[in-house]
Amino acid sequence: MMAEHILKTEGVVMRFGGLTAVNGFEIAVPEGSIVSLIGPNGAGKTTCFNIITGFYRPTEGRVLFKGDDITGLAPHLVCRIGIARTFQNIRLFSGGTVLENVMVGFRVRQRSPWWAAPFALPGFLREEREIRERGMELLDAVGLKKLACENATSLPYGAQRRLEIARALATGPSFLLLDEPAAGMNPQESTELMDFIRNIRDRFNLTILLIEHDMKVVMGISEYIWVLDYGTIIAQGVPSEIRSNQRVIEAYLGEEALEHA
Repeated sequence: MMAEHILKTEGVVMRFGGLTAVNGFEIAVPEGSIVSLIGPNGAGKTTCFNIITGFYRPTEGRVLFKGDDITGLAPHLVCRIGIARTFQNIRLFSGGTVLENVMVGFRVRQRSPWWAAPFALPGFLREEREIRERGMELLDAVGLKKLACENATSLPYGAQRRLEIARALATGPSFLLLDEPAAGMNPQESTELMDFIRNIRDRFNLTILLIEHDMKVVMGISEYIWVLDYGTIIAQGVPSEIRSNQRVIEAYLGEEALEHA
């Protein structure tokens, strides 16, 4: 892992009352990489995502992004500096079209003030057209352009996952966190997802950190992996090292899971 690190966590601890959900969480993510954070249910993976993206302020420790301390920065400000995420449970705007859902992401960097909308000011209308055009371009890039006018929640499950990722891309991130993107997908969809993630990494010049339980996806796409158990990192390394780590096998993966990964 010789590349420059885009994100680092240092001694991160997260306590909820008397419960320590994350303890001494430290990772260093190389810029331009695809890396994974894995572990059993309840290990603290999503809590770590929430700390990185500003939903939680850690009890102890720091989060550094491009060398700057962003610990406890509000989620909308974290998004604005270039960190975007998806969620374990798909969170689309059910009353909107596919295009409208993507347009929401672009509004993070909208220049016109919100109060300009009812007055139909020229500057607002011009920017609205630009956002719509950019939205269609992004949908084309992720293979959803033909579905732009469909209701977002009417899409097949795999397409909804892709749309949620597209909405995150619309915010203009350099660092993208994906929370169980393969959840609920069949083997064919999971294989297509791996190609999709690689393509968006290259096309949009991203660094990607994902939480995932599908070991075929994790082992097939990750350049580096951290394993979390009871809030503590118990192993880290390239996929071949994780696959053969006896502690990881005992704590999480199991012999059978590794044989089929």
